[in-house]
Amino acid sequence: MIHSNILSKLTALIIFVLLFTNCSNSESETQVESSVNEADVLLQYLEENGNIVNDTPIPYFVNADEIYNSLRASNYHVIDVRPAREFKRGHIQNAINIQPENILEYFENQIEPNSFEKIAIVCNNAHLSGYVVAILRMLGYKNTYNMRFGMSSWNESIARRAWAANISDDLIGRLEIAPHPKNEPGKLPVLNTGKTNGYDILRTRAQEALEIKWSDVSIDYMDALENKDTYYIINYWPTSLYDQGHLPGAIQYDPKKAFHSEEDILTLPSDKPIVVYCFTGQNAAYANAYLAVMGYQFKSLDYGANGFIHATMKATQRASRSFSDMHIKNFPLERDGLNSISTDVAVPGEIIEVTTAAGGC
Repeated sequence: MIHSNILSKLTALIIFVLLFTNCSNSESETQVESSVNEADVLLQYLEENGNIVNDTPIPYFVNADEIYNSLRASNYHVIDVRPAREFKRGHIQNAINIQPENILEYFENQIEPNSFEKIAIVCNNAHLSGYVVAILRMLGYKNTYNMRFGMSSWNESIARRAWAANISDDLIGRLEIAPHPKNEPGKLPVLNTGKTNGYDILRTRAQEALEIKWSDVSIDYMDALENKDTYYIINYWPTSLYDQGHLPGAIQYDPKKAFHSEEDILTLPSDKPIVVYCFTGQNAAYANAYLAVMGYQFKSLDYGANGFIHATMKATQRASRSFSDMHIKNFPLERDGLNSISTDVAVPGEIIEVTTAAGGC
């Protein structure tokens, strides 16, 4: 009987110790997990692995004529991210239609991305496609490129519906000169992917960012001005150009520099949508992708300053910073496989200077 009582007490003691140990370990693991600031981990990972939004060569472009001349012989792959209906209406020969939310599955399980010399992503105006390219490059797909000015540069019928239909001179002589200060530094958005590794956090956030509907985030300058107290509007130009005139209420951030831990990223608000505008919207697309992955809200001011001071852009900036007839190549469109390229004559490449200094698109 005595031995039985001792054994019972020992058993109870062992069970108590085991339960206490498990509870302690569980609490310890929870404390370790909760101590990981995912946004800090992700920001550090991005800055150490490509620094995409602040990288000097961005945005990464391929021109329409280069793709056209590469349709037969070169190892190029064209991915069209427009809705299926628009793709069927007219697309580049041999292009494949993949919606943005499916593109990572396509890259990871259906193709060998590194087997291609270049992978060109296209949409109507190069805004959504630039956004997608930025996310792919953050993930390490460094042979991805955005087709400059999108399908508007490929064929006039698309340009009429996209770029040509959205440029205007509405605000010439009506821009603001007075500067506006940045926010005081705050904190990064809170991320809750449940991951602790930088790449794993990025992969999860990238998929979430690719699932947005572009129609939900796309705005024009009138939307921005009518809701300027609701938005945090960023002029993504050098100070010298900002001082000459900017959207009312816009705050100047240095392109390819400001969104960095050692610069101004902590001044970005996490409680309201951020509107970044550049010359054409194509460089802003990269900034938007970076903001989305980092957990910020954003709105895309499509067509950039060309949407409200096009003539000024055309007269004062290099050719790549405004859209005009010279950018439209009028290459054939394939419709449901019925029409294809009908000439063997290569088209000389257009000479467009590469922007390697700060200044946007």
